[in-house]
Amino acid sequence: MEKQGVATARPGPRPRYWDFQGALGGAVILSIYLFFIQPLHLWPWERAQGPSGKGGTAVVDDPLSPWTSIVPSKELEWHPCYQFLDTNFKCARLTVPLSQNRQFPEVHIAMLMLGSKNATAALTSPKSPLLINPGGPGGLGTFAALGMGSAIQTVLGDDRPVIGFDPRGVGFTTPSADCWATPPECDDCPEDRFTGFLNRMEWTTVNTAYGGINSSNAATKFVDVGHRAVNNLCRDKNAQLGGESILGHAATPHVATDMVRILDAWERWVDRETEALGIVPEPNPTKGKLVYWGFSYGTYLGATFASMYPDRVGRVVLDGVVDADYYSTPMWKESLLDADKILDKFFEFCAGAEQKCRLYRQGDRPIDINNRYRHIIRDLESYPPSFTHPIYFYPVIIHADIMRTLVFRTLYSPSEFPALADLLNTLYEGNYERLTDLFMRLQNACGLQNNPMLSIISDAQRAIMCGDKTTPVDLTLDEIQEQFEAMAEYSEFADIWVGLMLQCNGWNISRPHPSPGYPPNKKTKTAFPVLFLSNTYDPVTPLHAAVKMALKFEGAGLVEQHAAGHCTVSAVSRCTAKKVRDYFLHGNVPPPPVADGDDLDAGKWTTCDPDEQPWQALDASAAVFADVEEQRMAKALMRIRDTIGNLPRWGVVKDAKMGHTVVNEMEFAKRVGAL
Repeated sequence: MEKQGVATARPGPRPRYWDFQGALGGAVILSIYLFFIQPLHLWPWERAQGPSGKGGTAVVDDPLSPWTSIVPSKELEWHPCYQFLDTNFKCARLTVPLSQNRQFPEVHIAMLMLGSKNATAALTSPKSPLLINPGGPGGLGTFAALGMGSAIQTVLGDDRPVIGFDPRGVGFTTPSADCWATPPECDDCPEDRFTGFLNRMEWTTVNTAYGGINSSNAATKFVDVGHRAVNNLCRDKNAQLGGESILGHAATPHVATDMVRILDAWERWVDRETEALGIVPEPNPTKGKLVYWGFSYGTYLGATFASMYPDRVGRVVLDGVVDADYYSTPMWKESLLDADKILDKFFEFCAGAEQKCRLYRQGDRPIDINNRYRHIIRDLESYPPSFTHPIYFYPVIIHADIMRTLVFRTLYSPSEFPALADLLNTLYEGNYERLTDLFMRLQNACGLQNNPMLSIISDAQRAIMCGDKTTPVDLTLDEIQEQFEAMAEYSEFADIWVGLMLQCNGWNISRPHPSPGYPPNKKTKTAFPVLFLSNTYDPVTPLHAAVKMALKFEGAGLVEQHAAGHCTVSAVSRCTAKKVRDYFLHGNVPPPPVADGDDLDAGKWTTCDPDEQPWQALDASAAVFADVEEQRMAKALMRIRDTIGNLPRWGVVKDAKMGHTVVNEMEFAKRVGAL
């Protein structure tokens, strides 16, 4: 019997100090775009000639951006890539139809695989690859595999390949869902993505000045007008591209079908490899079926796959669960139910950490730190401070909107609470010059002109989210205000969330296929039960959504981790990791949740405790572990936590007020070695 109730985390013996500029700088600069562009000149970005495409063994010429050198194919052809990170990395571009109804035009899916450590065993005893999706929507699976593929293998076993793929419209998959790229000057010329990037950046800079939802009498109107203007741009781009446009074919059901094609192509590749070597492989119980770990939006993708192709479910873990019923509606109601509770946890943890928390003052209770935080935000709102950049010599204004968005972002990863406390204390003491490194020069954008990393900048999140709506979204200003006020009754971050939701207001690109529904009172029977994971407090995907979704699938299991943050991987828990490993390796499914009547926040299901809390980081030294394997798992979980924590998050990207994912994506690429 698994224990129930609220758990007390095991404190780590040594706190970890986070430098706020390193841990949180990218979020502060979301509205400025350029924080991470400067380092790009360190690498040679000239294009090289690619391989012939006749085989899958050639090493692509550009070690930092192999994709343009790989010839797309309808069969999987793996090319060694990113070898300076791991010699087991291989890349492929799999060709699939743009539309399910005709063979052409085509989409070329970028896939990155971290292969099994034992190449021979991978063919004699093949295991289905683990597909991962980091969320978004619009997150790059290729980057996720680069950042945490090895750590996932440490947790689940290094004999299972890990594949990250960029869904259609996203990242290095082509065509890109880019509404801003300027039209080509000739039939065979490429689009001008750099000019489009500069236009996008200028537009964002101008719109930032209007403020966020409800920040002034006119702000909501300008946010709405801004989103509608971008949606009109996307509409015009879609019309210009005609039948070759990805913008109307990026919805989640298309991606689920692409995953089926990936599975089929994988099995054909295994058959070719084993036949060529004369190997008769052992039976694989998940042959042809999906083995998958999805986070955040990736849970909606996984649930959509399980609903559309229940007989193809092998092992599916969904972590940080999206409520599918709300996701396809104009506003994601109830997403923020627990967000403010995590902010309260910040005050509690800070008070408990005492002098280890930079925002703490002698004798503080949580309410005292709360009041100090409110004082900081009120001061920023009443009269934003400014200073002259000492290096680049331009004025800098510190807006409350940016700081509040940063606070909201940090709720996703409470391991960053120490860094947040440091930043807030800097503001409280008026040491604004300490923020100098967070603001860069506009001219740094020039280094992107021939940079292949421009491929990661797109409107994929907008195209996917809006394509998944069951009906077109066309809210009036009064309706927007009504939705905001309803959400503001339970969360102070309603303005940020409503701003994100408005991306789809006025989106009028037709969708060829509707999103799948979930019939009430009818459970989907999958070939193997799905496993759902959730923290007790999640800022955007509350626990009750995981309970609700688990109850939609027959035999689905649920594990609640007694922690705060977005997805269970936001806190290290060997208990949770072992449940996941046992599910993948041995097919052991925790029991289905039993809800307490209509209250989905209460009931009976499996629970786990975290191994760390803010200011009580887990000590990765060998002394605290029973054996070396426990230590390896803990270190791997830390890597997964940090990788997911560095990825773009809902509510802080791609909103007309706050900017675009470019800084997050580029910083993540830099951290895993791609830049």
